Amino acid sequence: MEEEYVPIGRTSKAFGTEGALKFKVEEPFLDDFLDAPVIFLELLGNPVPFFIEYIHNESPLIVKLEEVDSRESALELAGKALLLRGEDVARESLERPFDLRALEGFLVVDRKAGEVGRIEEVIELPQQMMAIVPYEAREVLIPLNDQLILEVDVEARRISMDLPEGLLEL
Repeated sequence: MEEEYVPIGRTSKAFGTEGALKFKVEEPFLDDFLDAPVIFLELLGNPVPFFIEYIHNESPLIVKLEEVDSRESALELAGKALLLRGEDVARESLERPFDLRALEGFLVVDRKAGEVGRIEEVIELPQQMMAIVPYEAREVLIPLNDQLILEVDVEARRISMDLPEGLLEL
């Protein structure tokens, strides 16, 4: 039986010179991450196991992985999907509301315009959550609401949307 993996966040930038990385872990999965015996990073489309040497549990979350001992080796792991085995994720974590910030790095595909770009950042404005997406040499703000989202494909890291006419020209 094939192992099931749950995406819980991403690695961010290298931190310091000893091989540590900044991690972005979705809030519902933070306890699962801290308790996991092993974590997985997606490398070349496959989950690769890593053991944690230490965690600096502050904001941002700084993690030192075993056998990652230089800034250069940490840089190779920056921006990768962070996964846990399904058995290491509590059922309550999966039932919590989805954090839209987990969509950072996903490719936005519009029903009419096709590929728009990858979400660089998700920000919370008073009205709603917005995705910042580079499009034609500028940044476009795309509302992340149920009316516009057609499908979210976590495996392919892709979000299909039906964007309002003229939104990409703003």
